[in-house]
Amino acid sequence: MKPLLFLHSVAVALLFLVGCAAVLWIGLLGSPEENQERRTKRSHLSARSPNTFRALLTLPGGQRSSSGGSPDMVIKNGGIHLGQRPQTVVQGGVFWSSALEVASPVGFSDAQVDSWMETARASRVISLEKGCGRSSNRLARFADGSKACIRYGINLEQIQGEAFSFYLARLLGIKNVPPLALSRVSANSVQWSPVRKELLGSQWPDGSIVSLTPWIDNLTDVVAPKALRSKDGRLRPLRADLENLTQAELLELMQWTDLIVFDYLTANFDRLVSNLFSLQWDPHVMQRATSNLHKAPNGGLVFIDNEAGLVHGYRVRAMWDKYNEPLLRAVCLFRRGTARKILELHKCRNTASELQRLYREHEPLAKDLGPLSEDHAQLLQDRVDLVYKHILLCQQAYS
Repeated sequence: MKPLLFLHSVAVALLFLVGCAAVLWIGLLGSPEENQERRTKRSHLSARSPNTFRALLTLPGGQRSSSGGSPDMVIKNGGIHLGQRPQTVVQGGVFWSSALEVASPVGFSDAQVDSWMETARASRVISLEKGCGRSSNRLARFADGSKACIRYGINLEQIQGEAFSFYLARLLGIKNVPPLALSRVSANSVQWSPVRKELLGSQWPDGSIVSLTPWIDNLTDVVAPKALRSKDGRLRPLRADLENLTQAELLELMQWTDLIVFDYLTANFDRLVSNLFSLQWDPHVMQRATSNLHKAPNGGLVFIDNEAGLVHGYRVRAMWDKYNEPLLRAVCLFRRGTARKILELHKCRNTASELQRLYREHEPLAKDLGPLSEDHAQLLQDRVDLVYKHILLCQQAYS
């Protein structure tokens, strides 16, 4: 029996690897235009099948949609910008159009992330002052004149949440979360010795691990979209809801759909969910700025202060999921790249391992801070699976 059991195990492992390879192949290669048109025409016949989800995700970024021509594009300031409002806003029933994705603010590039990590770990801190939110946080200035927000967690799970949230965003291809690096505070180290006196006033114990993110100038507050402030609070791919929006409004709305998926996956209650919670005593809260969310001058949304995500958020999810889950169900529009990654992580069932691989590869203090617990790793995969199923349900309703 032992040889048979061995052969059976090998066969199961091979099937798993083939499944993951197939998903990655779908994500990397686009089908020829005629095949895409044929799939689009028959998509309404198979909307209940996961195969429809996979087929719709194969549309290459710059391919012309069968439901409308791509808008004219102009080169401006080194990037691609739409010369006019796109004729096609939604493709495949539930995906933002390729034209909108091309025009979206780029967020924090890989080069910016790498540069920040190098700066944050090597630069000497020459001043600390109060700022960046909670009273235990500090606004720091480096020797080169750049500034950073330094966040000290009341406990390690807050720093873990900040770090894991950042790496999950990178894993999903959501580039709205500012770059992050960790540092161990020591008054005798080269990096921290210039601010030895300020460290005494900060009440950070020597040896504490803190997170460093870049200070970003000229950020403005952001109010939730009108669609989420309406009586039914739903963001649906209906032409009547979208046809009167400007291109800038559409691009901001597209980033909101990423934000809602991201906050559900991390169980972050300290952003839009906290506003929804406050509605019970403040009926106008949704008309004011959203917590921990800002807009850069180029129109990109910046998701800051994610320490409630994953670890702490998972521990208290029983209280907050009654807001997070309906918020996810209210959205039936998705960025194709985000949906493609959700499909891959659902199929391969390796979300936590991929997240922690990124974390260990890029963060020297990963071992000191520790990994996700097995329970939290499973919760993360469960939430990815739920988002995948939700996208399928949206396709049934709108494709």
